[in-house]
Amino acid sequence: MNSLPLSNKVILVTGASSGIGAAAARAFSAAGAKVAVASRRKEKLEQLAAGMNDSLVIGVDLSLENEAREMIRLVVAHYGRIDVLVNNAAAIIVDRSDSVKSADLINAFRTNLVAPVVATQEALVSMRKQGGGQIINVGSPGFMMGIPFYAPYVCSKAALSAWTRTIQSEWAGSGITVSEYFPGYIATDSLPDSRLGNVEQDFLMEEHQNFIAKMFTKPKTPDHVARQLVQLVIRPRAITYSDFGVKIGAFISNISGFRLAIARQMASTARKKKNLTMFSGQ
Repeated sequence: MNSLPLSNKVILVTGASSGIGAAAARAFSAAGAKVAVASRRKEKLEQLAAGMNDSLVIGVDLSLENEAREMIRLVVAHYGRIDVLVNNAAAIIVDRSDSVKSADLINAFRTNLVAPVVATQEALVSMRKQGGGQIINVGSPGFMMGIPFYAPYVCSKAALSAWTRTIQSEWAGSGITVSEYFPGYIATDSLPDSRLGNVEQDFLMEEHQNFIAKMFTKPKTPDHVARQLVQLVIRPRAITYSDFGVKIGAFISNISGFRLAIARQMASTARKKKNLTMFSGQ
């Protein structure tokens, strides 16, 4: 008898070529799941899948709605079902709020909102037939803070949270569990798509931040998140924060004085590091 906690579960992870997605795929596989991994970087997925059991590699551009739907169909055709959909893929675009282009906003919303919506709708067809399933949407508490220079990302993630909470209420009692996961600041080697020149992942952070800013921005590892995602499948919850600091940060974001103090410091740090003026064209 197989005692692995996720034995025979079919789990699809988007954005699985690096960071949280890759770590989660490995953790799900180690827990006994059959794991489909999806991303634009198919060669990275193939390297990942080589170390996993019973995996499926799907090269996909999630900014395209038809590819997001086809991704789900491929999983169901291969395994006969889909038990868990982890909407993790994200477009992260860095730019000034006063000059951000509509094309960047549209791209962020296509990848960070429309793709999870249509993938979820497609997965729902199979989940209803099989009698249940789980959707896990990887959100960002950054939209509560208003992270400077990340407007396309935080706006689209705010919309994803709104969608998540809407279907949590609409589908309650249906057998389809909907979970929202807030990872906070994760240390990875992935760089954002920047309009401000090359930026490191920590370009908003400085060594001498105040205590609250340090608590909110203390980085976690992808493996830490992966372990929590495994537990979230084993014991589904409506919302999970990666740690107490992120939970407190989300609460503090509702207190305008604290929120503005933290976000202003981030903006000031970024301007100093990148030699930016307050507005473009100054």
